[in-house]
Amino acid sequence: MDATALRQKVLSNNLANANTPGYIRKDVHFSEALADALGKGPDEISSVKPEVVDDEEAQVNAHGNSVSLQKELAAIAQNELLYNFAAEMTNQKFAGLRKAITGTK
Repeated sequence: MDATALRQKVLSNNLANANTPGYIRKDVHFSEALADALGKGPDEISSVKPEVVDDEEAQVNAHGNSVSLQKELAAIAQNELLYNFAAEMTNQKFAGLRKAITGTK
């Protein structure tokens, strides 16, 4: 959830700088590192941290800006889905723990 919250901030910052000459789009790398850590074992997972990076693959316009409004809005929508999913899974985990502790159904 922390990684998706950070990504939301980064994507919002990209939108705020959509008309700033020379601004390079940024994104958060986390999913790939998490997938690699999952393959290595549980001890590696806790060391994975989200990283803000420049998007070197984004197309640059005439003013040197690489923000695409469509790309940002799509990324924000996708990020929102991931955050909501993580929040729901967290809620279910705590509900299960609550049931185990209190003995209620």
